[in-house]
Parts: sequence; structure tokens; C-alpha cells
Amino acid sequence: MKQLQTLIVLLFVASIAVAQDRSDVFKEDAKITWLGLDFSQAKLIGDREKLGSESDIRHLVEAWNNLIVTEGEKFDIALAIEKKKIDKNIQPTLDNNASLDVLSMLSNAEKDYIHLNRDGVSSIVSSYDFKGLSGIGMMFNVESFSKLNEEASVWVTFIKLDTKEVLFSERVTGEPRGFGMRNFWGGALFMIVERIKKKEYPMWRKKYYRP
Repeated sequence: MKQLQTLIVLLFVASIAVAQDRSDVFKEDAKITWLGLDFSQAKLIGDREKLGSESDIRHLVEAWNNLIVTEGEKFDIALAIEKKKIDKNIQPTLDNNASLDVLSMLSNAEKDYIHLNRDGVSSIVSSYDFKGLSGIGMMFNVESFSKLNEEASVWVTFIKLDTKEVLFSERVTGEPRGFGMRNFWGGALFMIVERIKKKEYPMWRKKYYRP
């Protein structure tokens, strides 16, 4: 009985600690690092011919990641999460994505549009090398870019970098727009950032923030 009581106390203390760490995401001065787009479990559905060869797909995966950094004023992640500034270090995701079998991402099955969940995201994060980064990391775990559904689905994930603990992860979608494969799905990523700013982040604050 005493061991059970001790376990309950430890779980309660741990839950308080996790809640506090989640709350830190919403502090104005929180140290947040943008980690980029993870494609570990991504599915690229439809448009097989336009996606091109294996090397073309690898180039696109890197280009989508770089787009948010090089066009930072357009893809304003800091503004979307109500921060004056954030750090950016996408090298961990670039390294991870470079090791993936990109041809396995290709699909023509509509059922692959939704296939990832929070446990899957946690498993992906646990395999990462964050290269000594500290504070809180923010990552988009790409679930799918689906031409069949005319929509992109990503899991927006906040991570306690020193422990690789997922603080929370929420699914957000966006409609593609633009010419060329990079810009088409880049348009979907832009819509996701806008949706975070206008709707999702305030909802997450209500759900997770504990003063």
C-alpha cells in the first residue's frame, strides 16, 4: 500500500511538472527553436509524375524546409506563436530527412491522408539527435501532402529538447496554392502558419496553459 501511495505521489508530481513545461510554451520570453519540417512518416499522395525522380523528391523535401527559413517574413512562426523572436535551427530535421527512403513516401491511397497519431509523433521525436539544443523546440511533423484531398496535414509539435519529451502535438491542415511543386505545398504550409496564428494557438493556450 505504501509503495502504491508513493507511486501516486510521484505521478502527481510528474503531471504537475509536465503541465508547467507545457505552460512555458506560452510565455512571451520562452526560448523557442524552430526545428523545421520532419518527413519521417510523411506520405506524398497523388501527383507521382510531377514529384519526379528520387533525387527530385529529396530536393523538394529540403526546399520545403528551407522555404520557411529563407522567406521568414512570410512564414512568420514567431508571430504565429506570439513571440517577439525565436531561434531557428533546421539542421536536425535536414539530417534526419536526408536518411529517409523518400520513395516510400509516395502513395496513391486516399486512406494515407490521415495515418499519424501522437504516439507516432513521440516515437519520431525520440529518435532525433537535437545536437545539444536546449529550451523548447517546435517542429512540423508532416503527415501528408495529398493532391487527392487538396490538403496538407501536419502535426505541430513542441518538444522539451534536453529530454526529447513531447510537450504537446496538434494536427493542423492547410490548402495548397501556387505554381510548381515547391510553391504549391509551400502555399499549404503558409496557410497552416496562418491558421496557427489566427485560431489554433489561442485554442492551445486555453487547453494547455496553467498560470
